[in-house]
Amino acid sequence: MPDLMVPALTSPGSHIGDSRDSDAAGARVSTDGLGPMDLSDVTPLYPQRQPASPAAAAGEILGVRRSRAARVPPEMRAGCADLATPVYPEAGGLGQGASTGQLVPVLGDGGSGASASASDWPVNDPPRRISDKVTAVGAERQVLLWQRWARYVAAALTLGAAAVQRLGGHAMHSWLVLAGVAVIYAGTTAVVAWHLRQSTADGVSRRLLGFVMAVDLSAAASAVYLTATVRDYDRLLILGLVVVQVAVVYYGLSFAIWGLLSTLAAYVLGSIFLPSIRTGPGADGWAIVSYAVTYLFAGSTLVFAFGTFRSRMNALRRLCHDVEVGEFGSPIDATADRRPDDLTLLARSVDDMRHRLIELIGTDPLTECLNRRALETRLARECRQARRRGTALSILAVDVDHFKSINDTYGHPFGDYVLQTVADIMNETARDTDAVARLGGDEFILVLPDTGSQGATAFAERLRCNVDDHVFGDQRQSLPVTISVGVTVAPAIGELVPSALLADADRGLYRAKLAGRNRISA
Repeated sequence: MPDLMVPALTSPGSHIGDSRDSDAAGARVSTDGLGPMDLSDVTPLYPQRQPASPAAAAGEILGVRRSRAARVPPEMRAGCADLATPVYPEAGGLGQGASTGQLVPVLGDGGSGASASASDWPVNDPPRRISDKVTAVGAERQVLLWQRWARYVAAALTLGAAAVQRLGGHAMHSWLVLAGVAVIYAGTTAVVAWHLRQSTADGVSRRLLGFVMAVDLSAAASAVYLTATVRDYDRLLILGLVVVQVAVVYYGLSFAIWGLLSTLAAYVLGSIFLPSIRTGPGADGWAIVSYAVTYLFAGSTLVFAFGTFRSRMNALRRLCHDVEVGEFGSPIDATADRRPDDLTLLARSVDDMRHRLIELIGTDPLTECLNRRALETRLARECRQARRRGTALSILAVDVDHFKSINDTYGHPFGDYVLQTVADIMNETARDTDAVARLGGDEFILVLPDTGSQGATAFAERLRCNVDDHVFGDQRQSLPVTISVGVTVAPAIGELVPSALLADADRGLYRAKLAGRNRISA
């Protein structure tokens, strides 16, 4: 075990207490200001490796707290292996051997060396969230692959129109050009499909989507120009609405607007300036304006109704992807939809499912605190944020004193009641941004973001007092319950390792329990 010294907060007037305090029985309450603790026969809760720097820095304000005597009845102490308390000689002080006064090895303090050398505490750091950079991984690829069959059918219909023109005795250059358009359209579609099957990228680039839409609009405009008179160029507007509908649902709002305006421009400019191959009536200005306004209204209605469909679907996909990798902190605000539809109801159902999953796999069923799995994810995220923002992060390890004796004396139902009550007190004392987790048994962990050493120590003292002042039980039978708290603060410089922080807080908790319980060790 490392040979480390544990200095104490012994300054007069400190709320942590000093070596002149006395308990209720008048006995002297010793702190570690007089010497090291005798931990020669102690087995640590978690194995530790030898740290690089065994001694605490001179002048560090770390230590053990005791402000009042523990009120656990003597009969509760009997027969409990975890209630053994070191015997402190009057003159020797805390940490002197009862017979030899020899310095003995003690648990390390909360220094950076001990934290860095702590044994691995199994903390699952989930993958960094990457779904916010992915709009719809793989969706456009599959859409383009199955849509190629619709394009093949469109090319076949165009080729059939060329055959009809040939049989109808039209000019050779007209039907040959139309057949060429059909062949080029089908060939381009085949090349795009081959490229998608050969590509290893997760998504489809926006350039490729824009190219496919440009080919669709060009093929539609060419087919209309080669088969219709000027007065019948409004057929292009009908095909344009199909392209806009496909774009707004599968490609996104920007592609839909681009397709809407491009089709309108092609119709108006072609009707006014482009000479017709087919003989027939000329362009009617009022008809062009009427068809253009009607098309613009119909297309705008589609864009207005389905313009946010792709973005909302992507948000729903991101939520499902985050749940898949174990990230539950990114809800969908489905109530913000100004025009609710079936997709909104689906998003609400998925978000409710997310909340239910959080309750099932991230919450301790007895205390309703975070469980071990949720604590690991939350602590890893807080460490990343503290590193990125350069803010403080504190960890508190809390243990219910003599809990085994409470279970043995009063039964497990009463022990469960004690754990639930202590958890309620912790949640009431903690801020909304803090995290309260039950690590296992009677040990809890509190994660305090944006909290330095002074704030964490004050919070631990307030929490200890709140539990100590609470009456557990009823008027007929009540039991005083106390807690011990270990406090550690993440180093301002260096890597923040969740396992090291938890092990450091646990060492502080261990010091507090060995020093007599009902105190904090910072």
